[in-house]
Amino acid sequence: MTKFKFSKIAWLALAAGLAVDAASSSVLAQTKVVVRTDFKFNGYVSPLALALAKGFYKDAGFDVSIEQGQGSSTTVQTVASGVDTFGLADSATTVLGITAQNVPVKVVAVYNQTGTMGLIYHPDSNWNGEIAALKGKVVISSAGSADAKLLEPTLASANMKLDDVKLQLVDINARVPLFLQTPDSFLTGFATGDLLRVRSRLPTAKYVPYARYGLIAYGTGLIARNEMIAKSPDLVKKFVAASQKGWEASTKEPDAAVEASLKLYPDLSRDLLREGLRISLEEQLHTPRTKGHPIGWTDEDDWKQMLEVLKSYSGVTPKEPSTYYTNQFIAR
Repeated sequence: MTKFKFSKIAWLALAAGLAVDAASSSVLAQTKVVVRTDFKFNGYVSPLALALAKGFYKDAGFDVSIEQGQGSSTTVQTVASGVDTFGLADSATTVLGITAQNVPVKVVAVYNQTGTMGLIYHPDSNWNGEIAALKGKVVISSAGSADAKLLEPTLASANMKLDDVKLQLVDINARVPLFLQTPDSFLTGFATGDLLRVRSRLPTAKYVPYARYGLIAYGTGLIARNEMIAKSPDLVKKFVAASQKGWEASTKEPDAAVEASLKLYPDLSRDLLREGLRISLEEQLHTPRTKGHPIGWTDEDDWKQMLEVLKSYSGVTPKEPSTYYTNQFIAR
C-alpha cells in the first residue's frame, strides 16, 4: 500500500484552502436584507448602522443594506410588496395603512416611543403653550405625514378643529424653509428630524411634543410583511435581535453609532446625527408602561390608547391591537 507524506507547507496550503472554502461558504450563506428608512437618515437609524459596523447582522447570517426612504407611507408600501425586507416607519402611519387598505405588514419593534412629534415654533413667539392660543395662527405641515395626521387630535384637546388654524400643506422638503421664512408660524414635525433641521438654521427654535396634550402615539418602529413573519419567523427573530444589540451598543457607544452612519453616508451632518440619537436614547426610548422592558418592546394598553385617538380623528375603525404589532421577536 502506498503511503503519502505531507510536508509542512502542504499541510498549511491545505488548511488555507479549507479556510477559504469555509469563508466562501459563509459569504454564500448570507441572506440579503434591505432595510428602508422612513425619511432619509436620522439619528435613530444610527443604531442599525452600528449593528452593521460591529458585525451583528453578519453574525446572524445577514448581508444588510440600509437605504434611505421618502416617507413612512412609501416605506410601508415597499415592505408590503416585498421590494424591501424590513422598514422603519411611523407606527400611526402603519396602523392607518393596515386599517384602511389592509396593507399586509406588522410592527415588530418600536424604537421611538414617546414625544416623537409635536409643534416647532419661533424663539420670539409669544405663544404661551396653550393649544387654544393657536387659533388663527399659521401652521405648516405636509399632507399624509404622521405629524399632520396627529395635529387634529391635538387641537381637539382644546375643542378646536383644523379650520381654527391657517393650515398650509406643502411638500415635505419645503416645509422647513417655509417655516423659517414665515414669522410667528408653527411647524408640525419630528423631534429627531424636522426640529434638528430647523435648529441648524435657527438654534433657539422651540418645540413642544404632542404628548404634553395627552396624545399617546408610538413613533418610528421596525416593520415586516406578514408573509415573512408567518413563513420565516426565525429570520425575523434573528434580525430583530441583531438590531436590538445595535441599540444596546449605541447606549454605550453613541459616537461609534454616529461614525458608523457617516461611513454609510458621508454627506450626513455629524451634529444632527449625534443630537438626533441623543434625543432618541434619552427621551424617546420608552413610555412609562414600557420602562424596564427590552428596547423595542411595546405595551398593549399604549396601543389601545393610540388606536382610540386614531379612531376618533382618522375616520377609520381600528382592528384589534394584535393586528398591528407583535412582541414575539423581542429578546427578553
